Amino acid sequence: MKATDIIRKDWDDGSDAYFQRTYGSGDLLDILTETPERAFPEAMWPVIHSALPDLRGKRVCIPSSGDNVAAFGLHLLGARVTSVDLSARQIANAKAIAVARGWDIEFICDNSMELGKIGDGAFDLVYTSNGVHVWISNLTAMYRNFSRILKPGGHYIFFETHPAIRPFDDRTYDIKIKKDYEEIGPFGEVPTYGWRTQDFINAIISSGFAIREMREFHSTRSDLRSHNYLYVDDNNKFNWPGDTYDWRNNPWAALPQGLGLCAQKAE
Repeated sequence: MKATDIIRKDWDDGSDAYFQRTYGSGDLLDILTETPERAFPEAMWPVIHSALPDLRGKRVCIPSSGDNVAAFGLHLLGARVTSVDLSARQIANAKAIAVARGWDIEFICDNSMELGKIGDGAFDLVYTSNGVHVWISNLTAMYRNFSRILKPGGHYIFFETHPAIRPFDDRTYDIKIKKDYEEIGPFGEVPTYGWRTQDFINAIISSGFAIREMREFHSTRSDLRSHNYLYVDDNNKFNWPGDTYDWRNNPWAALPQGLGLCAQKAE
């Protein structure tokens, strides 16, 4: 079985439980409806707003849309959103929420490294959220397709877990090395990748983009749980000694958690 088929099946099998955990209480949807800018980390919203000050009517594609937090937020900010994901079940669960809420979002099942169902030069913005790149085996193929579907002068913006923390085992409170920084994978039966910063930058440049801005940032208290690696949940039962956001109490807070980047296609 090909790697993409393994990944697709894994997400299809776990999608219903994933969406129930994410949206079951309805709280997250209420937050997004009231303040759609919170679909993005506090550090990244100014980057998006600077590139596209008025999202109303802008065409936005969100490949590997996953939980669709960004898709819902951008729709509520007035954009014409196309949500794309490899997993048909992820798309079906996100579409069910959109239909129930009366949100006019286009949903397409497709591979982010191919985007064969999307035509050239259609979008003002391509946006990917945290956790996309670990599933991507060919960054250049993905970025070249992002460039292809963007209009001249269009933007690609992403935020990701910072590559600097990928070598560490996030299942423990103490900082513990689990791999060499230079090892990029694939790792595990369901293959994932630990790309370095240079891999992002070089692949983006080679795909015809000019880099406009890069940010390295920490989570803040206002960030959603899906943006924040310092919260405590059932899979991460640490007894943080004091303020979670103070590196003197929590060693993880000394490391940059997020990497954000804004790139632009040539006019």
